[in-house]
Amino acid sequence: MQQKNKLLNLRLIIACATLIVCAIAVASKLISLSVSEGVFLQKEGKKRYIKYRETKAVRGGIYDRNNFPLAISIVNYDLYALSGFNSEKLQTLRHKIDIPSNHLNKKKFLKKTLLKKNISAAENSIIKNLNFNRLEVEIRHSRHYPLGNQISPLIGFYGKDGPQEGLEKSYDYLLSGSDGREKLYKNAKQEIISKPIEVLKKVQGKDIVLTIDSTIQFFAYKYLAEAIESNDAKSGSVIILDNASGEILAVASYPSYNPNDPMRAIQKNRALVDAYEFGSALKPITISYAIDNSIIDKNEILETPQRFNLNNKVISDSKNYKELKPSEIIAFSSQVGASKIALMLGYDSLKKNYLDFGFTKPISINFPSSSYGYMNFKDNISDRELAALGYGYGFEVSPFQLASAYSVFANEGIYKDFILLKGTHINQRNLISKDSADFILEALSEVVEYGTGKLANIKNFDVGGKTSTVHKVSSFGYQSDSYRASFVGIAPLQKNSLTILVSVDDPNLNSYSGGAVAAPIFSKIADSSLNYLGY
Repeated sequence: MQQKNKLLNLRLIIACATLIVCAIAVASKLISLSVSEGVFLQKEGKKRYIKYRETKAVRGGIYDRNNFPLAISIVNYDLYALSGFNSEKLQTLRHKIDIPSNHLNKKKFLKKTLLKKNISAAENSIIKNLNFNRLEVEIRHSRHYPLGNQISPLIGFYGKDGPQEGLEKSYDYLLSGSDGREKLYKNAKQEIISKPIEVLKKVQGKDIVLTIDSTIQFFAYKYLAEAIESNDAKSGSVIILDNASGEILAVASYPSYNPNDPMRAIQKNRALVDAYEFGSALKPITISYAIDNSIIDKNEILETPQRFNLNNKVISDSKNYKELKPSEIIAFSSQVGASKIALMLGYDSLKKNYLDFGFTKPISINFPSSSYGYMNFKDNISDRELAALGYGYGFEVSPFQLASAYSVFANEGIYKDFILLKGTHINQRNLISKDSADFILEALSEVVEYGTGKLANIKNFDVGGKTSTVHKVSSFGYQSDSYRASFVGIAPLQKNSLTILVSVDDPNLNSYSGGAVAAPIFSKIADSSLNYLGY
């Protein structure tokens, strides 16, 4: 019996121990759950009451060489009433600042509502001092372009979808900066209950300073626009280069657009993204190489009949000059003379010459979709094709490329990669001899003195340049009744000078030549610019 009792006691002890162990396990689990749940709930609570907001970086400005603003960001402050903001506070607010009357009858705001757009800095300070809940000031940045149409195809614009076109796009990596981030606390009613805590510091965008002179840009745009309208032309472009400094002073394109207008109709920058045949304007470049490499002598007389038969293709001049020197071939724009010199050079030499002058290569400035130009390189070409290349047909060049090429003659044979950003390094190289450059410069002066470019003359200044009148190309070949008129010139003919290129697309047929249409525009722009610069 005693043995039986001992067994019962042992079983009871084991049962009690088991119950105690189970109770301890359950209690531990409950404590664990309570702690983890508490941590979870705490984290979730913080998530609900900690809010983050972006702080927008101010976009850098674009300025001309004299620090005149071409594109600037303006900081705007907009006042909003949040849900729950009542009429009593609104009445107090309107005694401090002017609130549009359409909000005055509201007893309580049911959703976030704009009270006033573009409040002043003083009004913003008043609102901060009131310290009203359910009242919020949002910062908004807007972009403004002081010169509007005059320079928009170059500058581009910054819109809702970011940088669009032009320098706004190509230099966005400098202008944009980087946004910051702030942390703040809100209560259960979503009211801000703390001052913002900076989490990520914003970095303001960098300003860029261009070589552009806004006054010269105005001259270029004004006289180009007037001429396009008066000649009933489709479009046109102007490039102005400072030969000595290697800087671009103006890039004008017409038609243009107002970048400040939300309904803007974008127009391309024809001076930088277009490329086309320039015809006779290439003759001085062909001849400069021939003289520099002793293919012809600068005093050599070439037979230049009015008609020159080549591979069953007749090349003709407007007059029968019979004989012309190289300078006269340029002055009278002889197709026959330029053809004969091209044949003397040969295809390989002529091609090398054009490549050396920067044609069919990337331009020296960072601009979206800028044109390389185009030449159909072949192993062999016919004499007729070679002759056409000699007088500027059969390959495409951008206005900027041609203006850069002409600066070689003003810079004593040195080719420069012209810059658009102030302070940028200027690459340059010797291309032709000073004697050859001086010879071409003298020939260009004869063009204006007694040749095809008389209307490019400027009072009190020596001028040189070359006219160009080409048939436009369509899918059906050259158009007999559609032209492009151009003039590229250098003024004054001294060490410090400007190269100015003017190109007009499809002027009316009453007056369509480079000498009649483009040369007068050059004269007006050059005269105004040189006097402004104090030459």
